[in-house]
Amino acid sequence: MRDPLTNCSYNQVYKSLKEFSQNGENFCKQVTSILQQRANLEFNYAKGLQKQAIKLNKALQNTKKNCVASAWAWVSEGMKSAADLHQKLGKAIELEAVKPTHQVLSVHEKKRKSLDNEVEKTANLFISNWNQQIKAKKKLMESTKKHEALFHLIESSKQTMTDREKQKLLNKLKKSTEKLTKEDENYYQKNMAGCSTRLKWENTLENCYQNILELEKERIKLLCNNLNQYTQHISVFGQTLTTCHTHIHGAISKIDVEKDIQALMEETAVSSTENKSEFLLTDYFEEDPNNAMNKERQKSSIKAKLLRLQRDIEKASSDREGLGRMLKAYSNNSFSDPESQKSTAALMEETILKLDLMQANAYKLSSVLAELEQRPQPSHPCSNSIFKRKEKQQTHSYVRISRPFLMKRSETTVRRTSSGGQSNPSSSCAALVIIT
Repeated sequence: MRDPLTNCSYNQVYKSLKEFSQNGENFCKQVTSILQQRANLEFNYAKGLQKQAIKLNKALQNTKKNCVASAWAWVSEGMKSAADLHQKLGKAIELEAVKPTHQVLSVHEKKRKSLDNEVEKTANLFISNWNQQIKAKKKLMESTKKHEALFHLIESSKQTMTDREKQKLLNKLKKSTEKLTKEDENYYQKNMAGCSTRLKWENTLENCYQNILELEKERIKLLCNNLNQYTQHISVFGQTLTTCHTHIHGAISKIDVEKDIQALMEETAVSSTENKSEFLLTDYFEEDPNNAMNKERQKSSIKAKLLRLQRDIEKASSDREGLGRMLKAYSNNSFSDPESQKSTAALMEETILKLDLMQANAYKLSSVLAELEQRPQPSHPCSNSIFKRKEKQQTHSYVRISRPFLMKRSETTVRRTSSGGQSNPSSSCAALVIIT
């Protein structure tokens, strides 16, 4: 079976940012390693220079004091001073750049692992629901097929059976009907739960995306701070290092932290604001044109399912209107709680999604009913958004819904509920896009 996560825009953008972050982390580790080696070189050079200064000082003790010896004494003192400078530089690089960077990278690694675990956990929930829908559908199809076979047996054997045999089969048919109703409800509830698991996974991806962006900003600032510390310590070497340092200082003086952060945001920018989410639609035995089910029973069963959908659609529409009024009240009140507004907007998003899914299911069932009743096919904006795909021995119906992309680079995100939730359910279904 295909992986339902493969073509998700949220998942692709999150993986792209993770790859970008990994490259940044590798660069930071390489720079830290180089700085540590530089510090080691400074320590070794200081140690060697100190030894030479001591040797020269001992040699001067056995030498007659004169101008030449005094000059060489100053050379010895110069070596000691230079050794001290190199020792201090190595220590400064180690304490102010290498160790803090190691600490930050360690914290970042733990944070990223925690974020990845959250994403994996919610992704597994979504995949589990997806597979449960497939299993529940298969079970319902088999039970419906057996139920219809039993029904036809009773109908065809009415004249030849005794009352006792007939009553025995009727009792069996009753139990089969109860089992079928239970499995049908279980399949329907799992299909509805698909919305919640999908949204939970996408919201986790969005939150983790923002957290990784913050880690990248922190890393850029850390590298800039290391450069500033590095240039300050190099500057104390004086005139002998000025020429070498000019090129470094020129490059460092041009550093702009905000510009680097802006470059990060542009490089990790979402290229499209369209997010197409794929959902399984319900497929029933009654919809198969080649089944052996009695046409009247077939129509009656479909009507019952349509009636259930209509009740849920009316309830969801009512909920949507209520949430829309709440969002409008929030937008008009400058003292409203941001968290409450955010949770209400998320609930509105889920409600609209469920409306889209239920309307697509209702349209598909209505089309089958119209064909059975030899009526013209109904029209609906989502008619071109429903497609079928055959996997192994089953054919599954899908609907792909276009939604605003919620991963953001700024503090605010425009959701399709930002207008106060006053959207038309049919217009949201019109945003569905078909792929084959």
